[in-house]
Formats: sequence, C-alpha cells, structure tokens
Amino acid sequence: MHELGLAEDVLNKIKEAARKLGLTKLTYAKVQIGETLITDPPEFRELFNTISSGSVAEGMELDLEIKSLRVECVECKSAFNPEQLRFDCPQCGSTNIQVISGREINIIDLR
Repeated sequence: MHELGLAEDVLNKIKEAARKLGLTKLTYAKVQIGETLITDPPEFRELFNTISSGSVAEGMELDLEIKSLRVECVECKSAFNPEQLRFDCPQCGSTNIQVISGREINIIDLR
C-alpha cells in the first residue's frame, strides 16, 4: 500500500499546482519521482487513475520520470549513484554521505 500514499501525495501536488495556474481540467502532467519513493510504477499508475476520478486530473496522461538515487560523499564531495544498499564513496571509501537526489516529487509540466 506504499504506492497509494505516494499516489495521494502526487495527486495533491498536481491539484495544488493546477489551482495556482488556474487550470480546471488537465490533459497531461509530467511528474518526476525519486526512485527511493516509488517501488511499483504500474501499480502507482493504476492507483493514481483510481483516486484521481472526479478531480482535475481525471483521465489525464501521466508522464512519469523516475529520478535516480544520487548521493554525495561528505568527505571528498564526490557524487555518485550507489549500486547497493550500503553507500561507500567510490573515491575515498567513506560512508559519510548525504542523499542529493532520488527522494523528490516534482511537477515538471501541466497542461
């Protein structure tokens, strides 16, 4: 049920962005979602379509862009995409890292 909460968050962001733009019916939205947030894109789409019924987003085309997890070593400032759950800097070996992308939800385009 993780995807349901994510779908609700995305729908709320879309509705808020549409309201700010004065849009009452959407035909398209491009949404960037960090890969650490989404586990099953087809399930996410199905749930989004279900919960968007009756809203400004009902029936619109949803273009998902999955943003890769990217981290940065605090020690040497090397940025990299980790290949496993444990994040060791490939440059200096430090485990003192911070996530710089892969946890976001961004509305890129609405029409």
